[in-house]
Amino acid sequence: MLEDIKNMFDQYSLGISTTDLITFFLIIFFTLVLRKLTLYLFEKKLVELAKKTRTEIDDLLVSAFKSPLGYLIIVCGIYLAVASLNLPEQIGIFDIAWILYSFFTLAFAFVALLLLLNLIDVVAHYLYQVTMKTETKLDEQLVPLVIKTLKVVVVTLTVLFLMQNLGWNVTSLLAGLGIGGLALALAAQDTVSNIFGSVTVFSDRSFHIGDWIRVDGVEGTVEDVGLRSTRIRRFDQALVTVPNSRFIKSEIVNFTRMKKRRIKFNLGVSYKTSRKQMEEVVEGINRIIKEDSGFDHNFHMVHFTGFGAYSLDIFIYCFTKTTVWDEFLAVRERFNLQIMQLLEELDVEIAYPSQTIFVEGAEETK
Repeated sequence: MLEDIKNMFDQYSLGISTTDLITFFLIIFFTLVLRKLTLYLFEKKLVELAKKTRTEIDDLLVSAFKSPLGYLIIVCGIYLAVASLNLPEQIGIFDIAWILYSFFTLAFAFVALLLLLNLIDVVAHYLYQVTMKTETKLDEQLVPLVIKTLKVVVVTLTVLFLMQNLGWNVTSLLAGLGIGGLALALAAQDTVSNIFGSVTVFSDRSFHIGDWIRVDGVEGTVEDVGLRSTRIRRFDQALVTVPNSRFIKSEIVNFTRMKKRRIKFNLGVSYKTSRKQMEEVVEGINRIIKEDSGFDHNFHMVHFTGFGAYSLDIFIYCFTKTTVWDEFLAVRERFNLQIMQLLEELDVEIAYPSQTIFVEGAEETK
């Protein structure tokens, strides 16, 4: 009876013997048991050991290897189980050997790709920790760009590896993609230019998020730096999207990085001012700057520079210590009021546009 059942099974089992089939299921069973046991030991021992260390890198590495290891055990087990069946290379129109080779190539490539992507995530975590310690915020935006680029490269190389091993002519494909890429590049010159502009922004670090800058006539605070464009909030609260290509062609003025702010103007006093009064005015303005803690005392200039059309001109050139706009205006306001007080004390008038007309012969006629 058992012999008859075995013969009937052999007849409809594509040449697979009962012994091979039992071996197949036993290998699958032991594979699942081995995977369960390995992951249990992996999680209990290595994870607990990693938690005892002070760094997080080893914890992340253990987590990165855990899932690919489980899939690898299953793939290896299935490979051994299928090999135990001693399948023929050809069944009808189906090339069994090629089908199995393709399947396991895809499976092993999937495991390798999963492991590499997990390792890239570990690198991303480390880079985020490093960039959090830097002063610039552009680094924090550069990390996602680098990580995405790495993942795209890994996936692309994996796909090319699979195509090469599955019999595709990768060289011809790359050549065709090169010609297509050239046509695409010609059609998307602005996009490529913007990408190079973003690389310039990240590499030169000309400004950070939150900086007050002016570029190509646009002035405001940087809110976001992307791969294609940068968003700048103008002082009238309008949001301007500036293509990154402009940062290659135009100069960038970063007002936030000023170490001090300049005050520069000409003070015109009346021609009624005497020589002694002029000397006292110049000396008094110099004294105001030296006694005010809001000014940078390393360098300043106050000089009587010339005779204007309607005024005697005093050139004033100095710097405030603060670069904050509101604080700068407060220092300048205080400075202007002190100059006005000085002129009032010295009885010196501030000049205003005026003309004196002399009529020839008017006195004789009178």
